Amino acid sequence: MSLWQEKKKDGSKVWFYRFQYMGRRYCGIGGTTKTQALRTQEKIRAQAISGEYDIQQKVRNPFLKEFAGKFLKRRIHMASYERQTILIKHLLRYFKNKSLAEVSPEDVEEYKLWRKTEGVSNATVNREVAMLKRMFNLAITWGDSRKNPVSDVTFLREPPKKERYVTKEEAAKLIKVASDHFKPMLVAVFNTGMRLQEVLSLKWDSVKIRDIGSEIEVVYGKGAKKRFIPLNETMIDLLNSLEKQGEYVFPGTHGKRLLLVRRPLETAIKRSGIEWATFHDFRHSWASWMIEAGNDPYVVMEIGGWSDMKTLTRYLHRCSVHTHQAVKKLDGILNASNMPVKPNILEIDDVRTSVS
Repeated sequence: MSLWQEKKKDGSKVWFYRFQYMGRRYCGIGGTTKTQALRTQEKIRAQAISGEYDIQQKVRNPFLKEFAGKFLKRRIHMASYERQTILIKHLLRYFKNKSLAEVSPEDVEEYKLWRKTEGVSNATVNREVAMLKRMFNLAITWGDSRKNPVSDVTFLREPPKKERYVTKEEAAKLIKVASDHFKPMLVAVFNTGMRLQEVLSLKWDSVKIRDIGSEIEVVYGKGAKKRFIPLNETMIDLLNSLEKQGEYVFPGTHGKRLLLVRRPLETAIKRSGIEWATFHDFRHSWASWMIEAGNDPYVVMEIGGWSDMKTLTRYLHRCSVHTHQAVKKLDGILNASNMPVKPNILEIDDVRTSVS
């Protein structure tokens, strides 16, 4: 190991270190004093022995703004691309001048407070922080960062989400006033319970209309699972009435895949005069209607593509009229003659008087 001093072009002097370990030479600037160079040399030597030095050297550590471009470029194919772009836009307003290594858990906590001062809800702040966490996880995988500062950050408390239940009457109003292009999608979700992305990505080669047992094949979930949704007469009539304009059943312009339905949904809700509801709320409603019709919850779970019953129960909105009807089914099960009868208090008093 050795230390030496050299003069730089600007006239300042710096100390260098150099040592060899396992046949490999390590050399670099240690500091402006011999003591600093000695400490730096010992630190690098310890990292070389533990294996941490090579890991640190491979990390690129770009600015967050630079990494965001790389991140979005690799996710442009996703349906949530536009939403992710908006979330990252807010993150860059605060972190644009920081590299990945400069972002600390304290910085993330300060970001949460900063966004709250702008009047943003806890849910929105959480979605943005979750996006930042996802970015850092991928940065570690791609060799751009060594750690994820968001891992040590807690999310803000969110109020319980209000589940929206669309009645059959409201659904009929929506379908009646919806645009010609959007109306078939509403009919589909109210009769199959498909997710929005499943509706938008449905292709004609997945539709199997037969004399008996018509169905559509849907690929869903992270593991690209498949399930088969049986078709009722309403869906069969709908599919037979649609004109094929490409590979997608519900295409966008020029037969390409449709990405968003927010605008036609807003228009339909405004025209119908019902309370606001999301496309996913329609899926919840379908599950509730299926249960109310007396179908087995496990059958509903299989058709709807839920992984377990616990998830499905979140969407089972039962009106009070149906719960009362369920309880009334017990009436008459027990023989009235075997039911305990409340004694007549006056008769008991008469017996006591005669005995005395």
